[in-house]
Amino acid sequence: MFDVVRKSPIPLGDQLVERVSELIESGRLPVGSRLPSVRQLARRVGVSVYTVTSAFERLSAKGLIDARAGAGYFVAPTRTRIALSRVELAPLASSDPVLGFARHAIEQDNISVPAGSGFLPASWLADAVPSSILSRVAKAGVLLESAAVQGDPDLRELLAERLRMAQLPVAARSIVVTFGASHAFDLIAKSLLKINDSVLVDDPGYFVLPAQLRAHGVHLVPVARVAEGTDLDALESAARLHRPRMFFTQTVLHNPTGTSATAANCHGILTLAEKYNFVVVEDHVYSDLAPRPVVSLAQIDELKRVLYVGSFTKVLGPGMRIGFVAAPEALVPQLIDSKILGVLSGSALDEFVLRELLASGKYRKHTERVRDRLGKARAAATTALRRAGMTVEQPVSDGIFLWCRLPRSVDPERLSVDARAAGILLAKGAMFSISGQYTDYLRINAAYGSEPTLTTFLGSHCGAAN
Repeated sequence: MFDVVRKSPIPLGDQLVERVSELIESGRLPVGSRLPSVRQLARRVGVSVYTVTSAFERLSAKGLIDARAGAGYFVAPTRTRIALSRVELAPLASSDPVLGFARHAIEQDNISVPAGSGFLPASWLADAVPSSILSRVAKAGVLLESAAVQGDPDLRELLAERLRMAQLPVAARSIVVTFGASHAFDLIAKSLLKINDSVLVDDPGYFVLPAQLRAHGVHLVPVARVAEGTDLDALESAARLHRPRMFFTQTVLHNPTGTSATAANCHGILTLAEKYNFVVVEDHVYSDLAPRPVVSLAQIDELKRVLYVGSFTKVLGPGMRIGFVAAPEALVPQLIDSKILGVLSGSALDEFVLRELLASGKYRKHTERVRDRLGKARAAATTALRRAGMTVEQPVSDGIFLWCRLPRSVDPERLSVDARAAGILLAKGAMFSISGQYTDYLRINAAYGSEPTLTTFLGSHCGAAN
């Protein structure tokens, strides 16, 4: 009845959970039935007591069985299971297509090829955090500690040292640790923006940012992105007309185009920021994937009117929600106050792990492996996507994203719907543009760009259109 297959690639505990779930759902184990004791079932199936105990705990968490003190485990009432299933199957709450896409990209329900995702494959990141570091977590008592509100002092010193090595003179006291870059953007908006402030953003640019900023009641103004970086004529025109408070931009391995701003372009942005008196928020979440030193606005400006936002989530995986803001020292207290009001403090666990990775040099070695793998994937993806009928715009050799143009005859909305039905997540270009442009573009994650399922699908829709 409870048999498991020893030579199966599925772990024995997973098999046991699945088998008991099937017996309960089929009625072969009716409500109120008493299950064998942990030791009895372990002997009967030929597995460890730990395996059975873990399986029973997971079944209890799913609402399928109940533990009764001194009596054992029993099949739970049906109403409990129905209530839980309704929660699990609740529809997406957001009617906003951008937020809906973000949820699909994160959760990847029924997605076999997340080609539109901004995250690297889990298999690439499996060894990012060695078990030796995780084993030190319990010994260090990290889970019993609260994180310092500004962030672990030793971690901030390591972050400052990394920035100083990149020719950006920053003190640890100018850094605030955050739950990733999105949290950093939110802290900046809460601290420094007022309702009806004009704010400039890249067009195209990071698709979640406009929704974040609109929630603060600001007026968004698009600034065109070109091959060498920001369109400086467009930036000056927008600055002259709207007198913005702030400009959010990404200078290195830009999302979604994959390009990086030139040194001359960075100087041009700062000249206009000085002339029209606006603050610049520089998004550097992908800069660790650049194989060579890059010029940044913060490096040139030395944090006078530039705030530098970094993140480790893209390289370590979405489960590591950790980033930081490096800001002019006078602004740090405001950022800290906003952080307290929002989340009180950070994650002592994530900060401990990142500190160990940086201090040991393991993070550097991991990023080198990822960059090498990504470079090979980009080359393969570029070739495969072109064969499938796509035009790869502004091809660059680094980073995650390929900015691809569809044939004129292809309807991107229909293509996206058909892709979802085939288990493929596509990121439509229009989603990245607040001006409503780039409707005939897709942002493709290079790690998935040569997947046969994707290229066959695109070839059937785009190849025939050429």
